[in-house]
Amino acid sequence: MPIALMVRPKLRKSAAALLLLTAWMVANHGPAPGIALAAATADARIAAMKSSPRGPFKAIRWFCNDGAVLKPTPNACDSHGGGVQHGAWSRATVDLRAAGYRIANIYADLDIDALLDDERPDVALAALAIERFLILSDDGWILRRARLYRGAMQAEDERAGAERLLLQLAQGDDWVINRYLGWRTLGALLPVAGEHTSFQSVRHLASSIAADNGDFVALRNRIHAEPSPATAEAVRNFATHHQTDDLKASLRRLAGAIDALYDNSPIPALAALESSLAQQQLTAPRFFELSQQWAQASSTGRRFEVSAHLLASLRGLLARGDDPGFRLAVLKASLAVEASHFVAAGEVLGEARTVSRRQLLERIGIAARAVYGVGLISARQLRSFDATLAELAGDEMSAGQYRSLMGQLALVPAWAEQQLAFVFADGVKVLASIEPLASGFISDQLRASPLVYLAAAIDRLHRDANRTAGTSHQMFGRVVGTAVRPLTAGIARGVLRDGRTLSIGEFAADGIYLLDESPDRLPPVAGMINSVPGNPLSHAQLLAREFGIPTIGVAQDLLEALMAHAGERVLLIVSAAGVIHLAVDTAPENADTSTSAGAIPAPPAREPATLDLTHQDIVDLSALRASDSGRIVGPKSARLGQLKAFYPAAVAGAVAVPFGAFRTLLERPASDGSGSMYDYVTARLRALEQQPMTGRAETAEALHQTLFDWIQRQPVPELLAGRIRAALEGQLGAHRVAVFIRSDSNVEDQQSFSGAGLNLTLPNVVGIDNILAAIPTVWASPYSQRAFRWRRARGPADALIYPAVLLQRSVNVEKSGVMITQDIDTGDGAWLSIATNEGVGGGVDGRAAEVLRVHPASGRVRLLAQATAPTRKQLNPEGGISVSLASGNDVVLRHEEIAQLISLAQSLPEHAQALLGGDLQSVAADIEFGFEQGRLRLFQIRPLADIKHHQSHAFMQSLGSVEPDRSTRRVHLDEPLD
Repeated sequence: MPIALMVRPKLRKSAAALLLLTAWMVANHGPAPGIALAAATADARIAAMKSSPRGPFKAIRWFCNDGAVLKPTPNACDSHGGGVQHGAWSRATVDLRAAGYRIANIYADLDIDALLDDERPDVALAALAIERFLILSDDGWILRRARLYRGAMQAEDERAGAERLLLQLAQGDDWVINRYLGWRTLGALLPVAGEHTSFQSVRHLASSIAADNGDFVALRNRIHAEPSPATAEAVRNFATHHQTDDLKASLRRLAGAIDALYDNSPIPALAALESSLAQQQLTAPRFFELSQQWAQASSTGRRFEVSAHLLASLRGLLARGDDPGFRLAVLKASLAVEASHFVAAGEVLGEARTVSRRQLLERIGIAARAVYGVGLISARQLRSFDATLAELAGDEMSAGQYRSLMGQLALVPAWAEQQLAFVFADGVKVLASIEPLASGFISDQLRASPLVYLAAAIDRLHRDANRTAGTSHQMFGRVVGTAVRPLTAGIARGVLRDGRTLSIGEFAADGIYLLDESPDRLPPVAGMINSVPGNPLSHAQLLAREFGIPTIGVAQDLLEALMAHAGERVLLIVSAAGVIHLAVDTAPENADTSTSAGAIPAPPAREPATLDLTHQDIVDLSALRASDSGRIVGPKSARLGQLKAFYPAAVAGAVAVPFGAFRTLLERPASDGSGSMYDYVTARLRALEQQPMTGRAETAEALHQTLFDWIQRQPVPELLAGRIRAALEGQLGAHRVAVFIRSDSNVEDQQSFSGAGLNLTLPNVVGIDNILAAIPTVWASPYSQRAFRWRRARGPADALIYPAVLLQRSVNVEKSGVMITQDIDTGDGAWLSIATNEGVGGGVDGRAAEVLRVHPASGRVRLLAQATAPTRKQLNPEGGISVSLASGNDVVLRHEEIAQLISLAQSLPEHAQALLGGDLQSVAADIEFGFEQGRLRLFQIRPLADIKHHQSHAFMQSLGSVEPDRSTRRVHLDEPLD
């Protein structure tokens, strides 16, 4: 069945709320509440399992096919239809598994159907792979001593059970094609028949030995960084100086594994696949040709080339036949070829010291086939990579062009990391909460893959490109290349902090935060360093851009290295040219290195005279125009009404509750009973004007909090409720009205301040009574602590804010996103920046989205990132949002949908003055859109708020810019690399 529908039909309604809660909690906060409760005592339980002779088990039992569980006597299950013998889980194991931690997995009688019917089958399967990683890399992990517990796990039964799982997953395309990387990684880690030696197994064994013997750490590092046949001899020499029998046995196994890695031949696996192809009556001329070429390859360089193409060809074979046995034969051949490729790549790329730029570019073009073949990049990403390589095919080019093109090639390591995150990140979050070592899973998979050599070669070229352009990324005195990527420009001085486990309220304004990913509801911070860049057009990233908050993306390994500097006061610069500088801050406290927005117009700080607070009637969207912004409604409603006038078929129906309705609400008694809430607030605002600046922000924030709490308690006035009911029924129909409820205040969506995502949107509220009950929550949102602090960061925030409310018909789009009418990185108006994901809300949250640059004049599309969010959100007919697994498709926006966005962008100039208050040369449009059955839907348009003063800041220019005279110098590709 399709992966997105793997919850059984009889469970869907009863499980919908739990599925939504679990998916949301795992995606945003780690494990769900029940899991977190178990995590408080999990450390002790896991530690006890590691030291216990029985590990996670309490006894050995027979588990019979009829459900009987019997003591371990010979042939105990013969009269019960057969069965298997293995360890029975201890109470601690049962409790942890019940809390959501899938540990101590037994494959001999694994209930595969139940596993695939899990609310998150991807997380369940990820747990299997991550546990195997822990067992292999941490000296058995919870099986450390239980490996000697006779009968706990039967090797042959475990191998057969693991193979059954891989075969069942291979029955359809969901895992083998759409989640190929996940299926293949399971095949590499699980104890399947025909196990092979891989660099990953060598790494794990070396790490396990080093964990128990500190003297071995240096040799382990050598094995990890520069494996070679010589390291096997070094391991044997190490063994001669150590007398412990267990250690000597482990060292002998490691030396033998290194020997096997370099003596490995994929020919038996290729021959088995050839036999399977014949049985399936499938022709594969390219595969047969490459298989023969491998047998004839006599040089390392030739084996490197042929193995790379073989890996790509083998991945393609999976779509040729759907027999699970055939697909498993392909998998085994692929794993065997990968081991051979790794050895050859280490010699060809790892030891390529004196080569020209052109030679290294040719080699990385070959290596990219292997990275595609093992699933770390998609076919689409490979095509994008090849297109960039084609632009590097000339004899010479400018240093600026060379740097730009190498910057595009440098995206590959991030693409690979995001592909792994798509399959495994949520599973890692769950297990890492009880075993921190699980956090290293994704990095381990990358380091033990063909990417390790490809990334090193690209990094070498990338550094060369930066050097020729006269610049480089610097982090604590170290030059870095592909491991870091600029996201938003700015300068920040502050304290480097670990923000990975913080709640929103725990972020400090002076913090430069190390994060796994930027939070959806970002509080004011000084800077961000994310291991998952996510969506550059999300509300969080647009806020960072608007406020000049420097943001960078880094590889997971680099993030972990930066943790060593947590607590230090640092200076982070991301220049307009995309150059990054991170160092200990040695400047005096008053040094002019900030991008304070004091010179930028602040949001209105007083009640504007233009507001018509006497207007009480509900307004139909079709009657609104941009000129109504700041008069009866906010810019969101007014601009959307104008947008509907220009594009009536693309904008869903809506009604707006004006500012005047909120003003009437304030006539209700204040909390202290002294009079109306309006009188209470205005009196305190007047008193605030007389208060010294010291402490004024805290007083204003407390007043806003009082209003926030008071508004949420107020029901919609009866007269207004009747008007809203009549308007909704007239506009949207009386039957099951479903709307998005959006705050629309008088202090947002301006060219100087957008406030993207600061105020509340409640999605898909169904039923008029529920809508009326929700409106006070939306009214209150501009007074939240987070909204106040962001406005305060721009200027005075002690105003009385007037929120209108937009009630827009829910549209269940299949995909959604954000489009900016310029290149978000360079400001080039000839390009469009587009971020899209499957489902609703795909462009505004922080999930990893498909990111494109589109050139309307030529139709050219440049891929920057593929959508790798593991889940998608859809409207629930009963109200709210349902979460299901993302499809895993390479492409979100199709050509015909991109064409509709291009058409929209090309028509905007004639409407820009009315919609944005200026032409597209002076202000870019920020547009939220979706596609419903292939038809474009528009949800919002506003001017892109952009601060440019930090880009010309003298301090920034002195530390991080491309030298103009260097960027135009000629780079000759046949020159040798330094």
